[in-house]
Amino acid sequence: MDVDSLIHAIDAMASDFLLLERGTVDVPTAGRLLNQLEIISGEALKLDAEPMRRLSGGLVALLENVIMNGGGGEADFTALQKGITLMQEVGSGLTKTDAPRGKDVGEFMSEITQLAGDGFPEETPSAAKEQEGGGASGLQDESLLRDFIVEGLEYINEIEVNILNLEQNPEDKDCVNSLFRPFHSIKGVAGFLNLDDIRELAHRLEDLLDKIRKDELSVNTDVIDVILEGADALKALIVSLQKKLEGHPSADPEVDLEALAARIGDVEEGNHAEKGVKRLGEILVEDGVITRETLTECLDVAKETPAKKIGEALIAGGKATPKQVSQALRKQISQASEAASIRVDTSKLDDLIDMVGELVITQTMIRQNPVLRETADEKLLRDISQLGSIISELQRTSTSLRMIPIKQTFQKITRLVRDLSKATGKKVNVAMTGEETEIDRNMVEEIYNPLVHMVRNAVDHGVEKPAERMMAGKPEAGTISLKAYHRGGTIVIEIADDGKGLDAQKILDKAVGNGLIEAGAGLTEQEIFRLIFLPGLSTASTVSDVSGRGVGMDVVKKAIDKLRGKVDIQSVKGKGTTFIASFPLTMAIIDGMIVRVGKEKYIVPTSAVRLLLRPDRSECSTVAQKAEMVNVRGTLMPLIRLHELFGIDGERKKPWESIVMVVDSDNRSKCVMVDEILGKEEVVIKGLGDGMKKAKGVSSGAILGDGNIGLILDPEGLFDLSETAMGAKRR
Repeated sequence: MDVDSLIHAIDAMASDFLLLERGTVDVPTAGRLLNQLEIISGEALKLDAEPMRRLSGGLVALLENVIMNGGGGEADFTALQKGITLMQEVGSGLTKTDAPRGKDVGEFMSEITQLAGDGFPEETPSAAKEQEGGGASGLQDESLLRDFIVEGLEYINEIEVNILNLEQNPEDKDCVNSLFRPFHSIKGVAGFLNLDDIRELAHRLEDLLDKIRKDELSVNTDVIDVILEGADALKALIVSLQKKLEGHPSADPEVDLEALAARIGDVEEGNHAEKGVKRLGEILVEDGVITRETLTECLDVAKETPAKKIGEALIAGGKATPKQVSQALRKQISQASEAASIRVDTSKLDDLIDMVGELVITQTMIRQNPVLRETADEKLLRDISQLGSIISELQRTSTSLRMIPIKQTFQKITRLVRDLSKATGKKVNVAMTGEETEIDRNMVEEIYNPLVHMVRNAVDHGVEKPAERMMAGKPEAGTISLKAYHRGGTIVIEIADDGKGLDAQKILDKAVGNGLIEAGAGLTEQEIFRLIFLPGLSTASTVSDVSGRGVGMDVVKKAIDKLRGKVDIQSVKGKGTTFIASFPLTMAIIDGMIVRVGKEKYIVPTSAVRLLLRPDRSECSTVAQKAEMVNVRGTLMPLIRLHELFGIDGERKKPWESIVMVVDSDNRSKCVMVDEILGKEEVVIKGLGDGMKKAKGVSSGAILGDGNIGLILDPEGLFDLSETAMGAKRR
């Protein structure tokens, strides 16, 4: 650290001091200040800045007195402020080679002593601690330890979340800093409280992250694993401390700190980093098939006969069997596969996928070119067909590159369940299936929030209290099951609980009482279950910190719809409830139905289209001279005239002369009238400009095969828009 860096550290400490509240014991902030002063003292010693070193020692003692006195008074804070100002003055003097280094040491300490009273040592902070028995060793106030435990566990939770972000974005220095800060804070406070094991471990992990910040170490699987292991060890140490304060006799954690320190050291040195492929002979030696001496002899033989490979030489010399060599070769191939993995910046990957999308669009445009359709050149047609196959395979491959396992999301939910079970006084276990199922990286964060809401409701509303479960003949602990799997072109996520299930009658009564539906609506049980997605509907008798305010499940529905997904509910009273959410595998491409209305072309997601028909004239009717209905297999469905809704000139005006699509959205189905169905194809989704983001009935756009832009319709928004237009007609 040079002088400029030292001054920067002093300024950072001065900024943190502003966060220290007067009259209270803010352990995390105080810990950071102590930690910073320790660093400043050490660097001052290296720079031979004796006034700075002694001043930092004095400020450490003053800050410890403030903490010991329960936050200190106005005079204490004035003294701290004055001391920090003096430190900044000394730092400024260090940059002026021909200027005095500030006031004399005696004058510094005398001035500070007058401000804060006796007790300012002239030793370094570390020496002061040694003389005083470790600084905080004399603390008898358990409240400081309890504050540290609460803050420490919060820091660990923060680390657990941020480490997942770092694994996904290994080049993002903000992710590294977000991990560095909680470790740094834990180290500082633990040092003050004389918690040596915690301080030392946090310090080792802090050093590891510092090397990453300085680009001295790359983020890999080993780094992520050892940080997670270190965080778990810190958590175990803090929990053990908590149990000791609560009077538990055997609360020592089962943590091998020496072994963990060795693993951290190995990772720092790169000993566990990704290695190259080992030679066949080395693998056989490691497996104990041959000795090192035997390998050397066979290598000498192989040099004399270059045509003979080492494996053949070993078999010929009777040193190894063909089976042993074959097994070693398979192991070598496996290592080669692992070594072939490289990290690619996510922005580059997104650019690649965008370019492949453009390639798909261009290929579609070529295929639909009128000149090509009229050509008689069979070779050209075969080549274009082959090109289409290659592009399709390239599209599938590039899309798969953006897929990541859903395991990380499930792990975060597991930790959430633990917290919720404590908050609700319930015992809840988590079972995971299919956590290796892959999902689009861009969808991970979008999916997490609706899953959280469903899990919250499962824990709060679904799983019963332990006593209630035992009375019902169930295990004391409930189970939340997380399951993920692929089905066709979608990923399905199931969240199930073995709780009390949904009460259909209670939901119905609540919906009627809130004016959300009319009494006697004649809904099926499945339709009643879907009512929980309506805004403002909650069957909770009391409002808790977890749920019960009537918000959440409607947010779930909107979030899933935004991702072009669907959600279904299965429930058996007394047995449990299962939420089944399905999403497209990727957000970039959809399977769409291309339709024409007048001169305009639109895209309807194929997943939303249930049926295509041309109704008979007798199947079309008008209700109250306003609402048009179509009889679809015995069920009357409202008709949406797309040309009227969008204000365009449609070619066909009568439903029985047009094509009618039966479109489903949520628990609603309506008929949409169009002039023509042009076909079905995969389209690359393009975002709309700011001016069209709020356009109802439209979700996004796509470039069609003829080069024109087609708007992708949003069925739910289309239904809402039609109902609004119908209401205006009735008025």
